[in-house]
Amino acid sequence: MIKTVLSLLLIATSSFAQVLGDPVALTQRTFGSQSVEIENIILSNAQVAQLSKASMQKIESKLYRIYVAKSGAKTLGYGVLMNNKVRTKNAIGLYLISTDGKMKSIEIVAFYEPKEYLPTSTWLNVFDNKSAKDTLKLYQDIPTTTGATLSARAITDGARGALALLEIVKP
Repeated sequence: MIKTVLSLLLIATSSFAQVLGDPVALTQRTFGSQSVEIENIILSNAQVAQLSKASMQKIESKLYRIYVAKSGAKTLGYGVLMNNKVRTKNAIGLYLISTDGKMKSIEIVAFYEPKEYLPTSTWLNVFDNKSAKDTLKLYQDIPTTTGATLSARAITDGARGALALLEIVKP
């Protein structure tokens, strides 16, 4: 009986989850790289404080994953995986950033809220060529998207966090 209930709960929960892309493949495609190295980063307390200040948000995690796109020994760019809460569930974004610190694109790799809260690719393009020097404030620098304001906030926070994280760990 318990197994049946747990199985039904798992099926019901997973039906809302949408895994939308593979971070390695997306990083490789964006930068046209031959290979992608995965780096797991654990921040020190000082780095967490620095990231919190630079990204203008409370930082919940010390652990981050960065995908490094390479062609031979040359680094072509980075994919930074960021997990942000939308309403009650998470959106996981892959923030693709060039070696000069500019956002190339944002790919949503997993989205656990209803699909109608998912921002459009047109809205995501607003972040192209933005850097850590840009303030990236919703309603000011970044427009909201009708019906998905909380998603817009989560993705904007993720963009600020990803850009700031690279400034801290890849100066």
